[in-house]
Amino acid sequence: MDKLIVTVAPTSNFHGKEANPALPFSPQEVADAVHECWNEGASIAHIHGRNEAGLPTNDPAFFQEADRLIRERKSDIVLQHSMAPANPMLLGLKEGDINDGIRTTTTTPPPEMASLEVAPSNIIADGRVYNMLWDRLWARKTAQYLKDKGIKPEVEIYNNSDMDDLDYLIDQGVLNKPYYASFVLGMHKVNNQASRYSPRHLMHLVDLLPRDCIFSVLGIGPAEFQAATLSMLLGGNVRVGFEDNIYIERGKLAKSNAELVRKIVRIGRELGREIASPAEAREMLGIPRLKQ
Repeated sequence: MDKLIVTVAPTSNFHGKEANPALPFSPQEVADAVHECWNEGASIAHIHGRNEAGLPTNDPAFFQEADRLIRERKSDIVLQHSMAPANPMLLGLKEGDINDGIRTTTTTPPPEMASLEVAPSNIIADGRVYNMLWDRLWARKTAQYLKDKGIKPEVEIYNNSDMDDLDYLIDQGVLNKPYYASFVLGMHKVNNQASRYSPRHLMHLVDLLPRDCIFSVLGIGPAEFQAATLSMLLGGNVRVGFEDNIYIERGKLAKSNAELVRKIVRIGRELGREIASPAEAREMLGIPRLKQ
């Protein structure tokens, strides 16, 4: 099997320090968390932003500063910015501005990777529905934009039909090989476009993968380590971190993102998967070498 790419998502677009006091908010806190995770074996950092009030933000200034602080620590981890709208639920908005997340790619230099949504999403919370009105044409336009900027997209897959949207983008020629898909499983309780995690469902999604496609899996909450372990057995990659799960085991809060990375790296090695360095992850994903 190929070496294992470990992604960490250190902070959240949903919950905050009320869920786990160790969840990082400021650029400095995020940079410190990313550095610790890099030391434990993470090769990609998936980054969200928070403003001074602790609310989600896609202000490029946050990402610019977080990136600078990460590189200042001599970390060569792959930098991936979230392109999701700043959470409308926490901001008191009815819908998410689907173009809001594109602002995170306007940093100098731009991120090496960005998450890309391909289909509408409906977040349900507090008796309300918050619409994220992505569509196929928007996804094609945004994928072309990322291609032109040299940013590698990680296509987020929430259900089976999203695989057809991935195929559409490939047919349109807006994605470069190798394609990179991330299966998001276990978000179904708050997103009626999402699927629960089950071994059979994950294996079916893997069966639907197009040729020349590398995949990763993230499980929400209690599904995190189960989904990640099966992904490793199937030859895929993994994501952990406080965005997806705040517990190291049932009922016990994780002390840090690094603790989650350390656990999944240990499981991966016990399953015979060597851990990819950031340089190796770039080579696997077709990302240019990091400039000094």
